[in-house]
Amino acid sequence: MSDAVEVSTTAGTVRGRVRDGIGEFLGIPYAEPITASRRFRAPQARTPWSGVREATALSEVCPQVPTYGPVGTRAASTLTGGEDFLTVNVRTPDVGGRAPVLFWIHGGGYAVGSANEGALQTGAFAASGIVEVTANHRLGALGFLHLPDAPDNRGLLDLIAALEWVRDNIAAFGGDPGRVTLAGRSAGGFAVATLMAMPAARGLFHAALPQSGASVAVLRPADAARVSGRFFSSSPDISDISAVLRAQKAVCDESYTAHDADRDGDVAMLGVAFQPVIDGVSLPVHPTRADLAPVPMMIGCTTAEYRTHATVHPVDLGFTDAASLLHERVVPLGLTGAEIVARYRAGLPEHTGLGIWRAVGGDLVFQNPATRFADHAAASGLPVFRYLYGPIEPDELGAEHGAELGSVWYRGPGHLATVPPRQRPADPAAARVVHEIWASFIRDHVPPAPFSAHRPGAARTTRISGTEVFPAADPFAARLSWW
Repeated sequence: MSDAVEVSTTAGTVRGRVRDGIGEFLGIPYAEPITASRRFRAPQARTPWSGVREATALSEVCPQVPTYGPVGTRAASTLTGGEDFLTVNVRTPDVGGRAPVLFWIHGGGYAVGSANEGALQTGAFAASGIVEVTANHRLGALGFLHLPDAPDNRGLLDLIAALEWVRDNIAAFGGDPGRVTLAGRSAGGFAVATLMAMPAARGLFHAALPQSGASVAVLRPADAARVSGRFFSSSPDISDISAVLRAQKAVCDESYTAHDADRDGDVAMLGVAFQPVIDGVSLPVHPTRADLAPVPMMIGCTTAEYRTHATVHPVDLGFTDAASLLHERVVPLGLTGAEIVARYRAGLPEHTGLGIWRAVGGDLVFQNPATRFADHAAASGLPVFRYLYGPIEPDELGAEHGAELGSVWYRGPGHLATVPPRQRPADPAAARVVHEIWASFIRDHVPPAPFSAHRPGAARTTRISGTEVFPAADPFAARLSWW
């Protein structure tokens, strides 16, 4: 049984519904559709509509094609793409309330994914007394292709427009615009860290929660221009979205499967072609050197970030082959593959060649950037709380990238129908522990005990493993010195 409910926004009235005690408003537009003429422009304010707009179905998603290996392919949306996808989904415990707000940014390497994916449709946070907002934005070339006559960082400008929509409208849905937590996983976590450094986002959120994402995915203009050159090498007709996606896929696939520092510069480290750009305007400086938004932050990673990424390689990968595969990725840091493998073998003598590859990749992309960003934020005077999710297992075989998502969004065994099987928690009790930690931080901007504030350089974290939550030494901290 569901009941219709109407809410007035700055652009017009929307009609949602109440399901299982939760107010649900889906596919609310916060900006104009991304038509061919607006494809590479800054987001435009939505033209008000007359009458009542139905908000009971998910919108289209940003057009996309699978890329970036097994992890990116698994994250790619199979939902219908289109032009009218600059939308938010809102779920609320009470349209007449004044609840804290979660603003969630999806992952997908800045090229795939959407806010409409099943794992985000449980209503878990609304059931915990929090208004939840999930936002769609431009991805890939649409959001991040560096062009001389278009604003950079359009995908992040979209998110800023969505945050402005929250500021102006969320009170009508029962949310408190003065208690907004900006959160996301993977590329969503990268986006959170980058938005913390963007002046236009200042004041639009009041706490930050990047999961498995910090500030490695940011490019200098020269490296962004290299990506643009490769994109245009096939002379795509950028008025044709199919041509844009074909050129995008070619660049993304090559960047990810054939890392090349001479060709790509810093892109070679992550292998993700389309990233935010330090343009001196929307993003003045790198987030690790920026004057960050002065908000509390909870940040962390899983224990085996590169476990799934490694499935493309043979289990008997040798150390020499691992060094060869890693070489182009560490060249931008002034290292060679042989050097970094030798350092990791000395520090992790029980690891196999594939385990070393997992360790180096996971540290390069996730662990090290999260530590550096936490240190920078704490040194800037921000309250910072760190976590490490999952068990520590031999050979970097702990919790894979994204393993915590199903737990973070866990509502209960009766609300798993929309959640893909791989994201359904195996241990409901452990999932409930994780969800309550996140809900506590969103409510109070301080996680529960035994979390404590991080100090710059402190090699401590809070471990979350099963139902156990405990302070411990950070097993990845010492690895920073190997770089």
